[in-house]
Amino acid sequence: MKKYFLGSMAVLLALVFSAFTGTRKKPAFPDMYWFQISNQYTPGYPVDQADATFMLESTVAPIGSACTGSTYDCVAGFNADQVNSSNQLKDDLEIPADVASLKN
Repeated sequence: MKKYFLGSMAVLLALVFSAFTGTRKKPAFPDMYWFQISNQYTPGYPVDQADATFMLESTVAPIGSACTGSTYDCVAGFNADQVNSSNQLKDDLEIPADVASLKN
């Protein structure tokens, strides 16, 4: 019985210590600056500063309004370094980091 006791304790301790391992953090997605843009947007091309209206800052794309046709959605996300402190695009050369979706 004594020889099984040490083996049982080792297994028990291994189970106890494995239950207290640290949790891993999920990778954080950076907030995007979402803008309402012309729904005639062509992916890979810059958006004119005058055609972009700030909506919100979020990790999730909002729903755009007045999006028509079967073109790319009229909501585009930009990184923080593409937006100025007034929540406007820095210039007319900013290419969206993300476009919400392709409409049906």
